[in-house]
Amino acid sequence: MLMSDKKTVFPTTEPEPTSRRTVWIITAAVAVAVVVVIVMIVALNRGTTTAQHPALTTPAASAAPSSGAPGGPGFTGITVDKLNKPVQLPANPAGQILPQTAPTPADRNAAPAGLIWEKLYDLPIVPFSTSDGPTTITDGVPQGWSRTPQGAALAGISILSMWLGAPDGPSVTVQNTLLSGDAQVIADQARSSRPVRQVALTDPELAAGTIQGVTVSSYSPTFATVDIGAGPVYDNDHPSGAYAVSTLNLTWTQGTWKLIVTATSPGRPEYRSAIAGMTPWTS
Repeated sequence: MLMSDKKTVFPTTEPEPTSRRTVWIITAAVAVAVVVVIVMIVALNRGTTTAQHPALTTPAASAAPSSGAPGGPGFTGITVDKLNKPVQLPANPAGQILPQTAPTPADRNAAPAGLIWEKLYDLPIVPFSTSDGPTTITDGVPQGWSRTPQGAALAGISILSMWLGAPDGPSVTVQNTLLSGDAQVIADQARSSRPVRQVALTDPELAAGTIQGVTVSSYSPTFATVDIGAGPVYDNDHPSGAYAVSTLNLTWTQGTWKLIVTATSPGRPEYRSAIAGMTPWTS
C-alpha cells in the first residue's frame, strides 16, 4: 500500500492531547530523543551547523531494486505507530525496495512520490519511495537515494534512524559508509547514543515512529539542510503537546548522500505548538 504524495498544510492550532506519555531519551553527551522520527534524533543534543550553496536541481536517479538480507520479498503485514500512522512490515528485516517508477516531484518541498514507511529490525521506521529511493540494500542497509531534495531528505532520516536504531552490524555499516565528519567525534556520538536501541526495545513507549513534516530549507547537488518535525509529544514540559523540529545537514560525496556529524550537529530540536508550513510525510 502506497501513501499519497498529495501536499497539505498542518493546522496552526495546538494539538489535542490523546494521552500523556514521555517519549524522549536524554543522553549526557548527545541530545534529546525524538518521539516520532526516531527515539534517536533527539539523542543528538547540540546546536546545528549551516552552509551556503547555490540552488541547483538535478533529475531523480533510477535503479533496479536489489536485496542484501534474507527474509524474502514483499510484506508480511501492516501496523501503526504511536500516532496511528500506517507502517509496513517487510519480510526482509532490512527492508523492501520499491520499484522506481514515479517521477521526482518538481516542488523542492513536495513529499517523495509513492512514500511509505517500513519498520526494520523491529525498531527503526524508515521512509521508502518510488521516486527517490532507496534503490538497494547493501550489507543490511537500505541506501541509493536520488541526487534531489527528496533524496536528501529520505537519506537523512534513514541514515540517522539506522545508525542509532539498527542492530550492531547495519549500524557499523552506516557509520563506516554513510556518515561524514571526524571519526573520533562520530565514534563518541555513537557510544553515547547507541544505547537508545536497547532502551527502546525494552520499553515500547520509547520506540520509533514516523515523521510528521519535512522542509528542505537549503539544497544544492552537494549540500542539503533538512528540517524534520516529529510529534506531538506530551510530557511534563509540554503537557498540552508540542512538536520537535530538528535539523539535519547532508553532503553528496562518493556517489551518495552522507549525514554530516559534528560535535554540534545534528542539534537540539526546537519545540513548537504546531508545524504549519512543513510538508506532511504521513497520510
